Amino acid sequence: MDMLLTTGIRYILGSLRTGRTIFRVFCIGILAGNHTLQVFGQLTARNADGKVTTSYTNTYGNRDTIFVFSQKETGNLSLQQSGTSVFKWYKFNYNSKEFEPFGTDDVDVEAVSRDNLEQGGYKVTVAQGDAAPRDSFVAWLYMNPGFDFNLYKNNIGEVLWNYSSCFFTDFRLNPNTVQSSFIYYNPGDLQKVLTLDNTITYMMKPGNGAEIRMLLNIQGDTQYMRDNSPPYEDTRYYFRAYDMFGIEKQDDIMYHTIIPHVTINQPVLPDTDPYSAPVPVKFTCQPFTVKEYVWRFGDGDSIAYDLELLPPDTVKHTYYTPKTQGYEVTVKVTSPRGCTFTSDPVKIAVDPPSLDVANVFTPNNDGMNDYFKPNAVSLRRFEITIYTRTGKRVYYYRGNDLRNWQGWDGRIENTGKDAAEGVYFYTIKAWGWDDPSTRNPKAGPYSGSIHLYR
Repeated sequence: MDMLLTTGIRYILGSLRTGRTIFRVFCIGILAGNHTLQVFGQLTARNADGKVTTSYTNTYGNRDTIFVFSQKETGNLSLQQSGTSVFKWYKFNYNSKEFEPFGTDDVDVEAVSRDNLEQGGYKVTVAQGDAAPRDSFVAWLYMNPGFDFNLYKNNIGEVLWNYSSCFFTDFRLNPNTVQSSFIYYNPGDLQKVLTLDNTITYMMKPGNGAEIRMLLNIQGDTQYMRDNSPPYEDTRYYFRAYDMFGIEKQDDIMYHTIIPHVTINQPVLPDTDPYSAPVPVKFTCQPFTVKEYVWRFGDGDSIAYDLELLPPDTVKHTYYTPKTQGYEVTVKVTSPRGCTFTSDPVKIAVDPPSLDVANVFTPNNDGMNDYFKPNAVSLRRFEITIYTRTGKRVYYYRGNDLRNWQGWDGRIENTGKDAAEGVYFYTIKAWGWDDPSTRNPKAGPYSGSIHLYR
């Protein structure tokens, strides 16, 4: 827009765009003889700790600046012009909601500055001589008071016992930990209150874990941060808080856990036929903060221990009834404060009864296939009789300890003599652990033949 005044002054207002930055340029062309005077300017602040733009736009379609001075009582403003001008200063009155004259004018100078400015709004007008102001600039100063950040602790730096529960731990803050706000106004609409909230961000790092952002909870005068997954080991927590303009505070605190935890170690099964009933299993676990244990073995049986009476270094249990999908074993632990935790289950499978009989063996003491022993799985009782072709009994066994039964070694019973090579016949009666009765065999008798070679 060009406007040629009768005094010979031409006023130009425009904007320049360079890259991503937009600069406002105020140009005054004074036609005096052969001389043209160019004037440029904007308000700046030395040593400001930060700046943000206002939520409103000014008469030029741009946003004014809020300069932030952290933990300082006063700030400053400066304005640089090309060519001498008259600068008038105004300060915003929060009661009357008007900009009122402030200090003395600066006459016939190119640059002005003011130090020791208090928090609030400031306006500077620029004029030539006694002429009406041709431009004005507005800026706001926010004296960021900072904040205190420290945690409530006992006299040795620990979380107070009544701030912890079985499900969470609260870290209470000193009540001086506050978020400050700055109020300012739109010069074009002084009835509307605007707010700059200086948000404080809280970070927590439990021990060597990852740092996570925390929410500040406020209930009345109480401010606290809550960890909904407190650890089951004693842990030092590290906290830091920082605002939008670079102020950061740190504190740490020791948490003594009341949360129990337990993990079941790999169960110890028999070395031979580990899934053939009966299956004796040895269980151990890794406990943390535990006073009481309750082992549940998945078959209806359970056992409880109190550490004050009997430390459960090892727990043994035997499974008899076959269950191919497995028994789920868990241990529930209780801490001295009454908190509970149940371990992840481990499964113990027990194979169903089966019987597999070979048809040849070679008792020649070479360490290979020296015994005739049917492969019996989950049998609670077993009987075998071996005969010659003529019906003479050469071997008999009855028992329920099949794991320790060696089998027939190829010798004639009661004589110790080696049986001759050839074909022998057997009958077997077997009762499985899934059969509650031992009076009658579940199946059988089984019969067949076996070839003995030396």
